[in-house]
Amino acid sequence: MAPRYSYIAFEGPIGAETRDLARMVGQAMDAELVEDLNANPFLDDFFKEKNGAAFQCQLFFLLNRYQILEELKQGHLFKPLKISNFIIEKDRIYAYQNLSDSELALYEKLYPLLTAHRVKPDLVVYLQMSPERIMENLKKRKEVRQYHISPEYVENIVEGYNRFFFHYDDTPLIILNANEVNWEKHQSAFEDLLAFFKRDLRGVTYFNPLPDG
Repeated sequence: MAPRYSYIAFEGPIGAETRDLARMVGQAMDAELVEDLNANPFLDDFFKEKNGAAFQCQLFFLLNRYQILEELKQGHLFKPLKISNFIIEKDRIYAYQNLSDSELALYEKLYPLLTAHRVKPDLVVYLQMSPERIMENLKKRKEVRQYHISPEYVENIVEGYNRFFFHYDDTPLIILNANEVNWEKHQSAFEDLLAFFKRDLRGVTYFNPLPDG
């Protein structure tokens, strides 16, 4: 039996463990993973606040995600279901946090050219998480600790995500409260999430998993 959805995208702020959950769902549903994994060579300079690094960093992310989505148009994936750990719209959320006004003006000329004919998912899952929980997660990630990401930066990113998804209506959307759940420990919550993917969802669906199952 073919899956109800052919392309499900997971999205959430830095530190929301979006990639981990997308991989778990992909494995459980025998899906093809579409991941944004390329290391950004400008990231170090961005967090060191070097002049021009923010625009270079943001442009690299945008072009990389554009290329990934362009490859989806070729239809060379072998499995009927695709699971991704991003939507390209995330790039704009970070751009408005990271870029100067003059850089944004240039970015806004490029962004619509690269996204106008993008492949859209059938369903988006937004991992909503508090800045406090995100900071806890970031402290556990060795590759991120070196950047000394501030609570203020995380708060601004979370606010940008919440604002974006408050107005989002491109696809059906699951807003998942991920503050209290550990997907590896709370198997019943994970099974509840998988059950949503068998339903014909419309509009916005809210999911508050119970950590005790």
